[in-house]
Amino acid sequence: MDGDLRPSPQTRRDQAFRRRLRRGPAWYSPWGHLAATVGIGVATLLAGASRLEAPAALDFVTIPVALVFANLVEWFAHKHWMHHRRRPFTVLFDRHTPEHHRVYGYESMAIENARELRLVLIPALGVLGIVLLAVPAALVAGLVANENVGWLFLMTSAGYVVGYELSHLAYHLPERSFVYRLPLLRALREHHARHHHPALMQKANFNVTLPLGDFLFGTLASADAVAAAIGPRASSGTATSGIRRRSP
Repeated sequence: MDGDLRPSPQTRRDQAFRRRLRRGPAWYSPWGHLAATVGIGVATLLAGASRLEAPAALDFVTIPVALVFANLVEWFAHKHWMHHRRRPFTVLFDRHTPEHHRVYGYESMAIENARELRLVLIPALGVLGIVLLAVPAALVAGLVANENVGWLFLMTSAGYVVGYELSHLAYHLPERSFVYRLPLLRALREHHARHHHPALMQKANFNVTLPLGDFLFGTLASADAVAAAIGPRASSGTATSGIRRRSP
C-alpha cells in the first residue's frame, strides 16, 4: 500500500469516550474472549475433520471457492450492515460505527491495553452465530456434491471467521508489535487504517482480511483518497477522489 498520511489527533472528547469504553464491564475477560473466539473455530475444524471420509482431490476445490465466497460476504456485510443501521442487523452497526470507529482513527489504530479487545473482536456469540449461518450453505454444498464438500465448506467458513478476527486484532496492535515485521501485515494494516478515516469509512476498504471484494467492486482507497480526505475538502464531505473504481 502506498502512502503513510496521518490526519489530526483525536479530540479530548473522543479520548474521554475511549477511556469510558476501554474500562468496560468488570466481568469482562479479554483472554477469555479471545479463547472463545478461537475455540469456536478450532472446535468446528475438529468436528468437520472427524466427519471427512476419504475425500477426493477434487473435493478440496471447495476450500478456495469457500474462501472467495466468505471474502465477498465479508465485504457485503461490512459495507451494508456495519456502516448502515438496518434491521435485523442493528447490533452490528451499533457495535461498529458509533464505538469502534469513534475510538480508532487513521492515526490512532492501536489498542492501549488488553481490555480493549472487547472493542476489536466480535462477541464470541456473534462468531458462533456466523458459523451457524454458514451451515445452510454447507448443507446445500453437501447435497449438490457430497458430504465431504459440505464439511469442507463449513470448516473453511469457520476458519475464515477466526482469520478475520485475528487479522483485525493484528491491525489494532501497537506498531511496535512483532507482527509488523511482516511486510504483508504492514500493508494490510495500512489498507484497514484508510478505512478508519471518517471521510472514507462508508466508501472504501471494506475487506479486513484480503481486499478481493474491494478490488472487484471498486472500493480500494489510494493514498490520493486519504490525502483528499485530510485536505480542505474533508470538511465538506466531498473527499472521494482516489477511490479506484472499476469501469462497468
